[in-house]
Amino acid sequence: MAAALAVTGCTSQSSGPSKVSSSSGGPAPGDSRTPPHSAPPRSPSTSAATSGKTPGGGSASGAGRTPSSRPPGQGAGFPHCSPGTLSASLRQLEAAAGNRYAALVLTNTSDRPCRTQGWPGLQLTSEGGGRIPTETARDRAHEAQPITLKPDDRAWSRLHWTVVSSSGDAADGSCPTPGALRIIPPDERHSLGTGWDLGTVCGKGRIQATALSTGEGPAH
Repeated sequence: MAAALAVTGCTSQSSGPSKVSSSSGGPAPGDSRTPPHSAPPRSPSTSAATSGKTPGGGSASGAGRTPSSRPPGQGAGFPHCSPGTLSASLRQLEAAAGNRYAALVLTNTSDRPCRTQGWPGLQLTSEGGGRIPTETARDRAHEAQPITLKPDDRAWSRLHWTVVSSSGDAADGSCPTPGALRIIPPDERHSLGTGWDLGTVCGKGRIQATALSTGEGPAH
């Protein structure tokens, strides 16, 4: 069920605090649609300067596993990577004492390129789809970069959470075990989902997420 959630994925241009809580609504994102180009004046010099250029500076054909990071402004002719054009998967990474890590991988399953930049929004749910309290915290280990995903290209975010109960968890020290994860791509309001078989999440559902990067992350 791709239901709309009360949070949005965040771009590097977003202002405000570095934490996004799924239990309360956030500010509505700005209009991320590319504004239409105004018609250039009919003059020989303008025609020569604008002829032969296409949005994104390249061909939209071809598939690959290595998406390209583009300088700001490039790839603007492509639509945002929306839930309808993506699939999601989770892969467990090496754990540490009391800490768990996973690679969240988004794959462009459409037949055309799309663009994305920033941090995903996250919502843990039960197997039946009920919401589990979740807090997405932006991990700023690296800056968000504009990414263009061709068909079958992938982008990933490292997720980090704790399995050690704290004062904010249940009084008996138990923590919820989610059944699925909903993901809101940057600049979007709707979500896509994937199963969660990574065990309990403590710390009141707080998950740190890095900005999306090209590729699918480390093998382990």
